[in-house]
Parts: sequence; structure tokens; C-alpha cells
Amino acid sequence: MSQLGMINSWHGAGVWMVLNMAGALLLGWFVGYERYFSGRAAGSQVYCLVCATSCAVTLVAGYPSIWYWGSHDTVIAADPTKVIGAILTGIGFLGAGLIVKSGHNVRGLTTAASIWGSSAIGILVGVGFYVPAIGLTALFVVCTAIVPRVEHRLPAHAAMTGTFRFRKGHRPEPEEVHRFLVKRGLRVPPESVSISFDGTHFEIQCLIFASSSSSSRGSALSAIGEDLSQLEDVEGFSLTHSSRA
Repeated sequence: MSQLGMINSWHGAGVWMVLNMAGALLLGWFVGYERYFSGRAAGSQVYCLVCATSCAVTLVAGYPSIWYWGSHDTVIAADPTKVIGAILTGIGFLGAGLIVKSGHNVRGLTTAASIWGSSAIGILVGVGFYVPAIGLTALFVVCTAIVPRVEHRLPAHAAMTGTFRFRKGHRPEPEEVHRFLVKRGLRVPPESVSISFDGTHFEIQCLIFASSSSSSRGSALSAIGEDLSQLEDVEGFSLTHSSRA
């Protein structure tokens, strides 16, 4: 293949890869937003990053004729896909160490996905796919900087962690708390309910989901707090936003 033909092949494949990665990111966002809307999101940015990265790595494997500026067949005898697999696995373990769980909150998912996705950018540059590398970088910036702003304007379920401390000597029934919350339009996943006892007081901890629009999401916490102050036999309670980011 002539040098001009090789350059055209690089640019053509590069643009096609960027378009495919953008499509993968968009589809990943649809899945992530469904989880975000349900209050169960791992951070929809995580879905976007993972989907776009997976697409990029898969596309790399589909263009072996233009790896390493078209010199792959004559210069390199080893299979670069084995190196790519080892890189992604190793960086995956590195990212897993950044994920921290505290109660119902999980932090570090987006950062871990960003680090894993950044390894794909390095892979693209390493095999000579500069246009896809730049395109994937731009998609990552859009994912982490713009997607959260767009989602903030969309409806979603506000997720909160509730802790209820009951008066001394009172043995609570989780169904009692559940019925109280359901009457006020709140939802409690049964699998999130836990009970603890310190020798004098019982405590119930659970996730609480409330439907809210973008305009009311900020005030959902205080509104629910006012309702919970009417719950009988509760000596005290706390509410915190549940995060999966």
C-alpha cells in the first residue's frame, strides 16, 4: 500500500472508530440513566466510560493491517492483543483498589473507570491510532464534565440512607417503618433493611427512595425529614444522600 493510501486508511478508520465509540458511549448512558433514575446508579458516567472503552479496544483488534503505522506484518511477530489484555487486566486491579464502600455509599467507581479507560487511550496511541485516541479522550471529558450536568436537569429517584433510633425498651417492627414511609410516597427496598441493638436502644437502617424532579431533588431531604419527625417511638433519626459515584 502506498504512503498516501496508508494515511487515508488511518484517517478513515480513525473517524469510523470515533463514531462507533461515541455511539457506544451514548448507549452506555441510556443503561446508566435507567439505573440513575431508579436510584441504583453506579454513576452513569461509569457505564459510559466502560462501554466506550470496551468499544475502543474491540475496534483496535479489528484493524491489524494498520497497527504500528502499517508495519505490523513486517516488524512484529508477537500478538499485540495479548499485551492489550494484560494491560487492561492489570489496570483493572489498580482501579479496584480505589473503590471504597461506607455503609450504603460507594465512592471511587467513576475514578476507577476513568483510570481503566485511560489505559485504552494509551493503547490506541501505542498502536498508532492517534485520531481514535483523541476522540476517546474528548468523549471521556464529555462523560465526566457534561453528562452529570445534563442528568441533574432530568427526573430521577432521590436515594437516601435513613437511620432510626427508637426509644429505650421499644422493639421496632421493620414493617411499621415501611408502612409509614409507603403512605408518604417513599419506597424502601426490603433487602436494604438492617437492625442493630446496642443493649439499650434498637436502630433500623435502610435505603429510602423518593421520586423527585430536578427542581425538587434538592429539597427532598428536608421534606422527608419533616415527615419522619412524626414517626412514633423514634427517639432520633438521620438522613444522608446515598451515593454511588
